[in-house]
Amino acid sequence: MKVIVNQAHVSNYPNPIRFNKGDPLMLGALDTEYPGWIRTRTEDGNEGWAPVQYIDRDELNQSQGTANTDYSAFELNTRQGDTLTVLSELNDWYRACNEDGTEGWVPVNTVVPFS
Repeated sequence: MKVIVNQAHVSNYPNPIRFNKGDPLMLGALDTEYPGWIRTRTEDGNEGWAPVQYIDRDELNQSQGTANTDYSAFELNTRQGDTLTVLSELNDWYRACNEDGTEGWVPVNTVVPFS
């Protein structure tokens, strides 16, 4: 699906977290703006938001978890009028690809369907 950016988005995270399936994670608060995201810290100390669906929480210690898939929190910086190809949707964010071939996350509410 193609979408057009109607509101520019600039990432607030210059060093986005990333993890691989099986990595241990420390978990914090759930996001109140975008439900389904949890504050996550990786073993290297980097911290950011990750989808709750990508993490298996430890049953005995809810502040710990294990990644159940590979993940990168890289967000696309967009400008109004940019055309993106949507790869997937999760928790009110699109994983998308811009015209340069760069993949990353953008908030669903910053784009409209291409017509």
